[in-house]
Amino acid sequence: MSVLTQSSVKESFSRCCVNSKFLDRFYEIFLASHPAIAPLFRNTDFSKQKMALRSGLAMMVMHTEGNKIGTQGLDRIGQSHSRTRMNIDPSLYQFWIESLIKAVKECDPQCNAKLEGEWRQALKAGAAYISSQY
Repeated sequence: MSVLTQSSVKESFSRCCVNSKFLDRFYEIFLASHPAIAPLFRNTDFSKQKMALRSGLAMMVMHTEGNKIGTQGLDRIGQSHSRTRMNIDPSLYQFWIESLIKAVKECDPQCNAKLEGEWRQALKAGAAYISSQY
């Protein structure tokens, strides 16, 4: 990713986080996106989960910048989502990406087609990195 793209995604992420509906909206969309997803969250404390998502997204953005702390964060996520731990099927990440894109489009008033593409690029790279540890 180019520096400009990274900056655009980081700024968009900041705008989304200011919107109190962003994380709730993401989970509404995500849980309804595939029948296998909602059961994975059956016993989830969503206040903790939303904090984890926000942190994970920040790590993903940092990872795309080449930041080692971001990469270490994604390593922890990859390990926790691996087949030996939570066993999150990598095929479900496409629904996570699409759900996040929809939430960004709803919650970032400056989102446009170019920024959506930049988000997609960042999310796909992060999801691929996490999935590589499955």
